[in-house]
Amino acid sequence: MIHILLCKNSAPCFPTLMSLIFITGKDLSSAKATGLGDGLRYISQPDSTEFIDLYDNLDASTSLSSVSSSQESRLYSPISSLGTSPPAPAPYLLIVQTEIKDSDEAKDEFHRWYEEEHIPLLSKVNGFIRARRFRLQAVNGNEKPNTYLALYEIHSPDFVKEQAFLDATSTPWMMDVGNKWVTSKSKGIWALKT
Repeated sequence: MIHILLCKNSAPCFPTLMSLIFITGKDLSSAKATGLGDGLRYISQPDSTEFIDLYDNLDASTSLSSVSSSQESRLYSPISSLGTSPPAPAPYLLIVQTEIKDSDEAKDEFHRWYEEEHIPLLSKVNGFIRARRFRLQAVNGNEKPNTYLALYEIHSPDFVKEQAFLDATSTPWMMDVGNKWVTSKSKGIWALKT
């Protein structure tokens, strides 16, 4: 399970067994949350106006008492992962959140496309490190089963400019899934603050 806290601009924030915490905000000089261990700070690209603090591999007993109660709480469960955990932090993240129609057919086709075509194609793009997928279970305790999060660890923001990326994100199958089943989608690139 992944527990995500969303802050002001609906950018992700995450905690739980073998999971992540994202804490986002706009004050780039603000301190990281206390009591969560060492985290990695990523800055929004290209504008550098928001941040994400990423805490990985936390256990279920992690306390979120240092996280603002004004943030939105999101509970995610892992779906899949492709690639290996990098020995050093990924220099960039590509985060994609997708909401699909509420039907078994939509879910089946969306997952089949993601696992059989999309992630295998993206894994061949120059700069790919790892992809992890999650399903949103609840927002502030209310069930919301049709939203999914993909977290891509990449070497460069130019990942999305590579011809192999452009090809992988414009296949006939992707267009069909997007046109038939996707109701909303957002994405962004974040750079590791060093």
